[in-house]
Amino acid sequence: MTIFLSFKNNFTGVKTVCVLMLLLSMFSCQQKKEYNADLLVKNAHVYTVDSQFSVAQAFVVRDGKILAVGKTAELEKKYLAKAVLDAAGKAIYPGFIDAHTHFYRYGIDLQAVDLKAINSWNAIVDTVKVFAENNTEGWIIGNGWDQNLWKVKQFPKKQLLDSLFPVRPVLLTRIDGHAAIANQAALNIAGIKPNQKIAGGQIETIAGKLTGILVDNAVGLVTHKIPVLTDEQTNNALLQAQQKCFAVGLTSVADCGLDYPLINNIRQLQNRGDLKMRLFVMLSDNPQNLDYLFKNGAIKTPRLNVSSVKVYADGALGLVL
Repeated sequence: MTIFLSFKNNFTGVKTVCVLMLLLSMFSCQQKKEYNADLLVKNAHVYTVDSQFSVAQAFVVRDGKILAVGKTAELEKKYLAKAVLDAAGKAIYPGFIDAHTHFYRYGIDLQAVDLKAINSWNAIVDTVKVFAENNTEGWIIGNGWDQNLWKVKQFPKKQLLDSLFPVRPVLLTRIDGHAAIANQAALNIAGIKPNQKIAGGQIETIAGKLTGILVDNAVGLVTHKIPVLTDEQTNNALLQAQQKCFAVGLTSVADCGLDYPLINNIRQLQNRGDLKMRLFVMLSDNPQNLDYLFKNGAIKTPRLNVSSVKVYADGALGLVL
């Protein structure tokens, strides 16, 4: 194709063509600008934890995965990222891994009354009372008390809970999860009687009366009577736990002692991209969980591993009654 341009003996047409060519050239350069990374983090102390324990200056991310690690100048030359973060010399580590957690339980605890680091039984009861005033319906659930922090290092008795909550059930779990104290309303719902025996657990009875202290499998007699959480409540607990863990750099955890229905919630959230935490899950050793595992086999995905069972053998330290 031949194009003829005619100018009327002046430079107007030439100027116009030059401007058009310049604009086309600029547009062409912009069109050729192709990003090959989503994020470049530079000027950092990147602890790779590779076989050499090498320390890099920068790394590049694409599609949620680390694409390259190296020197800032080299990566800036090789990659054009949509976003650039200057770490200004800060340290950057790979995500931390916790080999023994109760990740889901932690999410549930975030919705209950926090009893950790409280240094007396009376102060704990006061904390529960305030929580109950602000949360007026349903069971009162608390977690984290530890009698070893108190001046009198003995397990508490339920009398104060009974006087404050004669009708509303209360269950307060010890910091290790192996013991709890319940008020009489909760014990009545569970059908627990003085001197009752249970395999793998203990129901403390003194002078023919329940103290409210339950150990290991005895705690389950009460927890199984607490209304089952809705899927929405369960999912919120998982996501709240994830938010707290990510805030301190935890990206992979082993969750010890879950029941199989929860696996469906985890998989659904992970498939939706909401739950990004990597989870190694141990199922509790009850017949239902074992049937599920033997029927479905191990589950192994990039973010979920369900291939083991947690078995309780000889109790826990700190639970001498």
